[in-house]
Amino acid sequence: MTKKIINIVIIIGLLINISSCALFHKPIDERTGFSGYLKQTEEYIKSEDWEKAKLSLEDSKKIWEKLKPLLQIDIDHDYVNSMEEYLEKLGGYIEGKDKGNSLASILTVEDIWKKIGSM
Repeated sequence: MTKKIINIVIIIGLLINISSCALFHKPIDERTGFSGYLKQTEEYIKSEDWEKAKLSLEDSKKIWEKLKPLLQIDIDHDYVNSMEEYLEKLGGYIEGKDKGNSLASILTVEDIWKKIGSM
C-alpha cells in the first residue's frame, strides 16, 4: 500500500515538474493583477495622462520583478528578456510623452504576457 502511495506521489510530482506555466499563469495573474496594471497603463497612455501612466508602469514593473523568478523556471528566456526590454523602452517613451511608441510598447508587453500564459 505504501509503495502505491509513494509511486502516486512521485508521478504527481513529475507531472507538476514538467507541466507548463500555463497551468499557473491565470492564478498568478489573478493574485498579482499584472495584466490589470498593464491595461491600466494602456488606458493612461491613450488618454495622455503621463504621470498616472508612469506610476502604473512602476507598479507593473514591481509585480514583474516578483513574477520573473517564478516564470524563468519554465519559460524561454527570450520571453523574459523581451518583456524586460519593452518595459524599459516603455518607461522612456512615457517619460518623453511619445504616445505612438508608448502604445506600441504596451501592446507588445501585453502580447508577450498572453504568449507566456499560452505556453
